[in-house]
Amino acid sequence: MTEKVRLEVLTTPSNGDGVRRQIEKTIETNRTHFDFIMKQVPHMEGAIQNLQGGHGDLLAMSAHQWKDLSHEGLSVVGVLPRREPTWVLVSEDKPEYLRSKAIVVCDSVLLRRQMRRLRADLTLMDSHAFAESIAKGEAYAALAPEDRSHWLEELRQDEVLDGYIVARGVHAELKFKARRHTLGLQRENPERTHFIPPPLHGFTLLVARNGFPSASVQVMCDNGAYIAHRMEVAFLASIPEALHPITGIFVEQRKIAAILREANRSNDEQTLEGVLDIDKRIRTPGPRLEMRMETLNHHGTVTAGAERVCPVEESHMGMVNVLREFQNLLDMMLSEHDEIPRQHIGLPDEFSMARPPLLDLAEDHSDSSEEE
Repeated sequence: MTEKVRLEVLTTPSNGDGVRRQIEKTIETNRTHFDFIMKQVPHMEGAIQNLQGGHGDLLAMSAHQWKDLSHEGLSVVGVLPRREPTWVLVSEDKPEYLRSKAIVVCDSVLLRRQMRRLRADLTLMDSHAFAESIAKGEAYAALAPEDRSHWLEELRQDEVLDGYIVARGVHAELKFKARRHTLGLQRENPERTHFIPPPLHGFTLLVARNGFPSASVQVMCDNGAYIAHRMEVAFLASIPEALHPITGIFVEQRKIAAILREANRSNDEQTLEGVLDIDKRIRTPGPRLEMRMETLNHHGTVTAGAERVCPVEESHMGMVNVLREFQNLLDMMLSEHDEIPRQHIGLPDEFSMARPPLLDLAEDHSDSSEEE
């Protein structure tokens, strides 16, 4: 009988990102492979220090924590299967059926803009602005970050607001059972408004000291999620920091059959031509990487986006092409159009007139109820 590998896994209290819940489930389902010992540390900074000091073998953390915290001497040895990264609207009605001028609270600038693209008539604001609007600014400021979603849910149940938009992990931590509506990618309904999520959501990273034998834990991990995390980090690092809060980025490894099925359903000729040859046969067998990114103006009326499907082994070139297309599109849409000296027969006079940029990414504070 083979002796099970002993692993001491460091954890922290739930942070509303789904990491703690996922690592607990992973440990429970992999006890036949490993002799796990869980040790809880009060906060992530302390857990990182413990791991660096040799107290523990693995530490589970979110992609945002890995990006934002110091992790010298540590490396990502695996990524658990990705949790659904799209956000949810917590409300009694679907977003399409909310009443006109419904009050919806959301702290993500990107999600607010995407929601205006779907429903320009909604009253959207961040949680601080909402608290100020109902004269509860001080009470809100006194709340711990993990209690703010519970506070919003209580006010929603009291019908002070109609709904609020949060990450799935935050919804899972609610004290009350609340109805949610996915703000999804709408692959099977391309005519509906899609919501490319903010980058790096849904990842649970397994972190260890440099030199840890990563092959020993791959039975728990997902290579597709590992690639998606690495690429979303690279996408984010390749765009200006000013675009980070207003850009949706999503990378996923998918089976080619699912991609073809959806492309046929939506008559997506571009995807079909990229996957099939002239005889309608698959050019390169194996899974594909789907890459999407978009940004949009404050009112959600103008969107700039790029997407591509490519074989996994061509991931780098695929990413380069998406970034090039995205940047070229932004450059064009953010540029002013000078007046054309000569008139073009058959076209209206307005065609030759000078025009402002098609896309304005600046915040719009003209409506005091909607602050960014």
